[in-house]
Amino acid sequence: MQPWKILALLSIPTALALTSGCAVISENECQAGLWYERGIEDGARGRSQATVYEIAQKCHEYGVRTDTTAWMRGHEEGVEQYCTPENGFVVGRRGRDYEGVCTGPTADLFIANYERGLAVYQAEQQYAALANRYEDAEREVYRIERAMDDAESKEELRALRSQRRSLLREMRHLEAEMMRFGGFGAFNPLLFY
Repeated sequence: MQPWKILALLSIPTALALTSGCAVISENECQAGLWYERGIEDGARGRSQATVYEIAQKCHEYGVRTDTTAWMRGHEEGVEQYCTPENGFVVGRRGRDYEGVCTGPTADLFIANYERGLAVYQAEQQYAALANRYEDAEREVYRIERAMDDAESKEELRALRSQRRSLLREMRHLEAEMMRFGGFGAFNPLLFY
């Protein structure tokens, strides 16, 4: 393989990371023409076959013809790397979307493990939301306690105490909720496998 093709091939993962969420493919990537390699990369990332049509459309804007046949061959190889049970769990655990690329006997195992990983991810997100709310309530209690020291009337002090009690009740409730996730201050992912 020519050195410029090797360099272009090595730059694809970096370029994909930089362009994800922006353009589907850059003009330089279109010009490089590494369609088989690009197909492997896209398949290994779990991207659907619809990706090649987005690539073709973008490259057409740059005046470059896409070899969709080579991309599809590479994509098939990449999907085989992607559709493992282990990767299913990893993809779900990271909260990534699944584009339905797995077929055949590996699909069921991939999906089962993806759903397990996704359950852990979602539980962790719920726990983080509870912990954030707890910290907010804790800061508010601290603010109220300082305001109580400066209260100018019994009515103001009574209102602040009422707010403080309400926040402390909420914090106890949040602590109890966090216990469902492994404990206060410690998310335990093993509870969700």
